Amino acid sequence: MRLFLLAILISAAAAASSLLRGDSAEERNLQDCVGGASYLGCFGNRNRDRALPYQVDGRYHSASDCRKECSDMGFMYFAREYKGQCFCGNDTDYDKHGSADGCDCCDDNVGANKMCVWMMGEAAPGCEGNGGPGSPYLGCYENKNRDRALPYRVSGRHSAKDCGDACSKKGYTYFAREWRGQCFCSDDSDYDKHGSVDDCDCCGSDVGTHKMCVWQG
Repeated sequence: MRLFLLAILISAAAAASSLLRGDSAEERNLQDCVGGASYLGCFGNRNRDRALPYQVDGRYHSASDCRKECSDMGFMYFAREYKGQCFCGNDTDYDKHGSADGCDCCDDNVGANKMCVWMMGEAAPGCEGNGGPGSPYLGCYENKNRDRALPYRVSGRHSAKDCGDACSKKGYTYFAREWRGQCFCSDDSDYDKHGSVDDCDCCGSDVGTHKMCVWQG
């Protein structure tokens, strides 16, 4: 009986972590086909109002090919849609048409009017393949309750992406996620004032005690 209850608790904890991360395990498995990039999610797209405005000629581009094409032209974001269409852009409104379900990012057909979006660069620890924030990751650092490295706190608990959006709306340059979704913002570049640390789970249900993952918005 005890083993049965333990199994239920473990399953519930895993489900809660998945909800906080923002993608199901099945969705995360469908985008694992390109290195040197961070998966941001599955989003809607429209033929007459592209969320990423530059289109690479042709179809049947793999995710890796699309990444290389967009990287060579200096773009930060790239997306794969439908039967290998490839789009590039530098604006953070790649989600302007909302999120979508059922993208098969690495298959022959991603889905009609759906696109898988990545950002150049590796994902923060714990954010691999689960729709982390579309911002450059700066590192994992210690934080102190009585001497916050990023002084402004957003109330409540937040996913990494929601934290980035909240700080961006308030005009801050940096944002950080700590512990169980605490969100902090700042314009100062001394976010590393307490030193770097290891083992942050940046997009998980618990980043770590007195640890924070920092991004530049």
